[in-house]
Amino acid sequence: MDLSVSISSFPVDEQTAGDMAKLLEGLPAQSITVLHPNLWRAADTRGFTVLAYTEQDELVGIAAAADMMGLHHYEWSLYVHPDYRKLSLGTALADGISHGLAQRQVESELVAFANEVEIAGFMESLAYQLDFNEILLSAEPLPQSQLPEDLTITTYTGQAQAKKLIELVTSAFDDLILEHNKKDPEKEIWMLQKNQQLLAMVTLVTEEDALWITAFAVHPDHQGKGYDNQLLKWCRELAFKRELNGVYLDVETNDQAVHVYEKSGFVRVQTVSYWKPKTHS
Repeated sequence: MDLSVSISSFPVDEQTAGDMAKLLEGLPAQSITVLHPNLWRAADTRGFTVLAYTEQDELVGIAAAADMMGLHHYEWSLYVHPDYRKLSLGTALADGISHGLAQRQVESELVAFANEVEIAGFMESLAYQLDFNEILLSAEPLPQSQLPEDLTITTYTGQAQAKKLIELVTSAFDDLILEHNKKDPEKEIWMLQKNQQLLAMVTLVTEEDALWITAFAVHPDHQGKGYDNQLLKWCRELAFKRELNGVYLDVETNDQAVHVYEKSGFVRVQTVSYWKPKTHS
């Protein structure tokens, strides 16, 4: 059977995006998310897709890669229709991704698969090794309640609050996380304060009727005092107020914060494995 493979940069045209969505119909949500469907038609995103067609112009395999943070770090994944998986189509799609990454002179890459128990052999055949696993957690929206009188939650408004926010975020992550969230107009930065003292922060983005937590941190001096639960509960109430379907976040499996989220009512939905190229000694 003759198959053709082509590479297209984002944004793809409406017809192609429709064909891609049709191929993925019926898959679990996270298996689709790792293929970046929200970026396929985005004009301001660096990314590309590799498409495999039959002689009858039927789309039977796709791979998609995107520069998630604008730092020349690409994340990609692929999907092949079950009827075509014995034709080494997955390898051909991965080769297309490799070619596209080389053209773009990327600095690093990760490959993501959701709940794919049989992916290890395939990835090892491509000379990739497991880097880490990430858990998707979700929580139901909650009706709004009153904050304790001495606590306030306000949105980040600019330079006057920047120093305190940078200190908090760098204690938990690094300043690149904050810069990425500040530059993205779709992301909101909220701060939990007590008597004008910054206790915790969260960054949020709304995607497809869901509220996503993209970063969350509690000041080291105020951990273990229940402020994490207070802010996470407020996020669930915000989702309820905005009539969204749920609150979601990703966390690495070895992150001690998993139990914090679970204590706040979040439950495990599924696990995503991330793979990186093997290093040669």
